[in-house]
Amino acid sequence: MDLPKIKSVVLNQLTNTNGLYSLKLQNHIYGCFIVMEDIAQHTIDISGTTLSTPKFTFDYDKQFNEIGLRYGFAMDTKLTLDIFTPEYKATWLQYFKDIDIAQDINEVDKIEDCLIEVVQSLVKTEENFFISALETGSLPQEWIEKVLNLINPPIEKEIEVEKTAISTAVTEKPLAKRRLATTRRIGQKSTSNKKSLAKTRRHH
Repeated sequence: MDLPKIKSVVLNQLTNTNGLYSLKLQNHIYGCFIVMEDIAQHTIDISGTTLSTPKFTFDYDKQFNEIGLRYGFAMDTKLTLDIFTPEYKATWLQYFKDIDIAQDINEVDKIEDCLIEVVQSLVKTEENFFISALETGSLPQEWIEKVLNLINPPIEKEIEVEKTAISTAVTEKPLAKRRLATTRRIGQKSTSNKKSLAKTRRHH
């Protein structure tokens, strides 16, 4: 598969991002890893762009911006990926289709290794939720706090607005420490300067 293509597209999308948007994008990329692995290992049924199990269906084209919500490390609707380039979406959709044809988990490994390097090179350590999730399979409490601070900023940092029934209504449930939809990357030791990542198959 064309690794330079997806590397370039993801690099372009990640460059100069930070804060909440960076979190959304990292969560989305993590979700795309899970989708690739499920497709390659044929753990789900596929019809066109629709993934299905006896319990759910998910259209990765129509619901592309929700991949992180379904498969990511933080499943909060405030993390919907609402902004992305057409090329970013088109490239992921093509790779999902190619992986479905190839059914080769080794190709997925190559893509993941390539994109892990991209994320490590562009995202500051203190904001790298993606790598933390890959290393442990769950977000440690301090990382959960960081997520909550981004999706629910402290009130003193917000512009004061008139309280309404809408602004004080139902909010998302707080994130809890839990096992994630883990990729196969948990626990791998690296011989380079890269952080330790994994090649353990995703648990089902």
